[in-house]
Amino acid sequence: MENKYQALLFDRIQENYNAFTAEWAALAPEELIEKAEEIYAVQMTKKHLMSYVDEQQAAWLLRFENPLEVVRDRWIAENGMELVHDEDFAHVLWAVMDSQDTEKLYALSKGAEPSTNRDRPVTVREFIEKHQGVAYDMMTPGGYVYLTPEKAQLLLDGQSTKGHPGSPECAVEIPAEELLEQVVVNARFSDGAWHLLSDYIYEMDMEQEQTPMEGVTLC
Repeated sequence: MENKYQALLFDRIQENYNAFTAEWAALAPEELIEKAEEIYAVQMTKKHLMSYVDEQQAAWLLRFENPLEVVRDRWIAENGMELVHDEDFAHVLWAVMDSQDTEKLYALSKGAEPSTNRDRPVTVREFIEKHQGVAYDMMTPGGYVYLTPEKAQLLLDGQSTKGHPGSPECAVEIPAEELLEQVVVNARFSDGAWHLLSDYIYEMDMEQEQTPMEGVTLC
């Protein structure tokens, strides 16, 4: 059967939604008012999610007992009560799957095993290759870098870009390879652009060795 995981996810989402509606039905009016944002987020997630989930993503989400809750929480964190645009929901879905915390925070379905290699750093090159056609507002060791979609592609093609410490008049050239091989420490999508914090990978490795209980989270 083609798209079997998408079909299964559709059914799971409906089950999750039915459980939520049963929970809401038992609440007093004042409790419903307090949960207004959560209720709205559940409804928006149910309405839009299946339009942007491919077969591979559906299989991954099915590993959780309540994928509707998983995506809902990320949507609230990134969008609040704002209207969801197509690209926003696509990025919310990516953020859920790429976050190292997702599997730690939500119950897995019976028999589902945690993903392997979740702690491997994501390089700037990998991130841009995976999210093309958008702008990037970056804070790097070499300064602030802003890339239009066109400049991001030129960077992937090997062209250097400019970074500055806070004043564009002090901008300096940053070689493409130097920037692309850095790792993404933090990522957030808003206002049509990715806002990234990057660092040299050897510096992150040293920090992880010094503080083994602390990991870098890509959100």
